[in-house]
Amino acid sequence: MTFHQSRPPLTAIELDRRAAVISAANPPQTGRKGEEKPSPVETFSSEPSDERQYGKMAAQVIRDARRSVALAPNDARLAVFQQAVATLAEAVAGQWLPKNVVVDRLRDIAAAHGFFGQEASAIEAMIGDYCAKIPAPISAVVLPPISSQPVKSARRLISHRASDLKPERLVWVWPGRIPQGKLVLLGGPPGLGKSQLTAFISAVVSNGGTWPCGEGSTLSGDVIFMSAEDGIRDTIVPRLMAAGADTSRVHIVAAATKPDGTGRKTFSLKTDVDLLEAKAKEIGCVRLIIVDPISAYMGGVDGNGNVETREVLGPLAEMADRLRIAVVAVTHLNKGGAGGQSALNRFAGSIAFVAAARAAFAVIEDSVDDGRRLLLQAKNNLGAKCDGLAFRLEQRMVDGDILSSNVMFESDHVSQSIDEALMASEGRGGAAGGQTSKDDAAEFLSEVLAQGPVDVLVVESLARAATLLANDKPLRQNKAFRDARQNLGIIARREGFGPGARYVLSLPGAPCAPENTMCVPLGTRAHMSNPGAHDVTEGGRPIETTTINNAQEGR
Repeated sequence: MTFHQSRPPLTAIELDRRAAVISAANPPQTGRKGEEKPSPVETFSSEPSDERQYGKMAAQVIRDARRSVALAPNDARLAVFQQAVATLAEAVAGQWLPKNVVVDRLRDIAAAHGFFGQEASAIEAMIGDYCAKIPAPISAVVLPPISSQPVKSARRLISHRASDLKPERLVWVWPGRIPQGKLVLLGGPPGLGKSQLTAFISAVVSNGGTWPCGEGSTLSGDVIFMSAEDGIRDTIVPRLMAAGADTSRVHIVAAATKPDGTGRKTFSLKTDVDLLEAKAKEIGCVRLIIVDPISAYMGGVDGNGNVETREVLGPLAEMADRLRIAVVAVTHLNKGGAGGQSALNRFAGSIAFVAAARAAFAVIEDSVDDGRRLLLQAKNNLGAKCDGLAFRLEQRMVDGDILSSNVMFESDHVSQSIDEALMASEGRGGAAGGQTSKDDAAEFLSEVLAQGPVDVLVVESLARAATLLANDKPLRQNKAFRDARQNLGIIARREGFGPGARYVLSLPGAPCAPENTMCVPLGTRAHMSNPGAHDVTEGGRPIETTTINNAQEGR
């Protein structure tokens, strides 16, 4: 390939000689109205080599520049020439033409028009100034190879110098309990009033009311309320009304649209935090978000893995901190069993829930008074340890004839610790024959297996739903269930072989299949009691099944 070699710039004497020759060979022509017509020579075309060397588009740019100057009136040619200079400069920046070629063409145009009545040095100085402003050709930059994949930015750490940051004072929505912009956990067994407590908190925030036991007041603000277990019209709204909430400031989330903007789906903390943030910004003055229960909004994450749980809770906590909104998330407590677990280890799911929360509280049933509930602190990273509160659930009529319930706090604090209250509540009356964790497990197994054999995986799923079994442990690793199985004489039996095999549990004496499944008259049905030739007997009586030792079970 041959490249265009630019000739050295013309001297001023050479430019003057060229202009004189052109002017002498082509005197001005006059039209009918006395207008001076451009001579044929002035209707310049681009040099033949331009199109061959730089292409049709580049040659057309040069041709248009020369033509525009040639057709302009005499008194406007200098201004048009300056516009042509700018146009050719853009051609250089866009890699249509080399800079030295543009400089030559500009000098040629100026010389062809006698330097527009100016001194040649002045025109050349102007061309030099314009040329100095022309950016370097883009071809000098080494561009990365074209790829169909999006360009990824280099990985880096995002940090802040402590001296560049202005410290901020921590603001409390509920002094000592619920900090602004942080995640707070509220746990407890089912049916003790956690949802009524969230309605009470929402009511105080919506009205800017006062907290119980003289713990101060709060500024009024809006509340975003998410509940996956209660009906909006028949339960949530009546509870808010019973608590005295300003319902115009409570925004209840029913669902989210699908990714394509149509239909409905359950809100997910994994994929829809941006929608929650957009709603909060749209409302404008949100101070509190209720998530009840948080396990229902994990977007398919079971909540047992620390890494997965932190990945879901991270964006929620970051949004809460950035928008200065307190988030109260409701969860359940696991059964303590015989090991006496601490309260922090009793919150359902991964320990990441408790770790991500800046404060955690639990609602516990009073060991002496069944109608009394205790709200006790399990954790508080941002404040001093606070005393507990006691409350009762009170029924109220709202909107005429709708029955609902609300919490009524006692006027004095409670000094009992959460671990003491849990042990007393779950082991109350144990010496006198009260209910223990083993009794709960035995009662549960008796109810589940009453109708016949049940797959052990189904039993485990039901036990976890009843908060009797930890999410990450099978039945055989729970002491309460092991003791209950031994006391009840529960039989474990394997059905089938290979990958499709399963273990089933059944109570002793329970039929292996429904009775008389073929509806055969009892008098003609084949006997089921006499042992066959190969049946194993013990003491002259057949053994209906074999109890598998716990150490040999698959489960």
